[in-house]
Amino acid sequence: MKKHPFYEGFWDIKHIRDGKVLWEEEVHNDLLDEGEQNMLQVYFRDEQLPVSFYLRLAYDSIRETDTLSNIENEPSTGGYTAQTLERSTVGFPTLEKHEGDYRVVSKLITFTASGGVIGPVNVMYLATTTDNTGILVASISMSVARTLQSGDFLQVTIKIKLK
Repeated sequence: MKKHPFYEGFWDIKHIRDGKVLWEEEVHNDLLDEGEQNMLQVYFRDEQLPVSFYLRLAYDSIRETDTLSNIENEPSTGGYTAQTLERSTVGFPTLEKHEGDYRVVSKLITFTASGGVIGPVNVMYLATTTDNTGILVASISMSVARTLQSGDFLQVTIKIKLK
């Protein structure tokens, strides 16, 4: 995927079981075409302002030109639900200077498996809806597919910087 020299996004991910971190990584996220377009529409044209964002999981391969309708294999078991990431100081409570540039840091987002498994999943993506009618903003591919057993947590913090 193409890189955007003005935009830097990292997602810190942890898979936790029985209070122990099984796996963790920091992944550079890809700003997708719909996300680029939406940023320009919101800031310069006062159009399509998202009410909230939703962090979602799937087992797929996301390309820069994809839309939400292209994504397959979103979980439907194990208590899976898309997680709300408010477009506010609740969802992004930290605005800070980092290495000379401003960035926002999200709240801790947690997916919890209950009553069954979630997965396998290998991608996370940021969308403006919980269905396929919204905008696909950004995504990451995990280095390994994860399956959450009942009681497991997948925790994510998103950091976005403009340079």
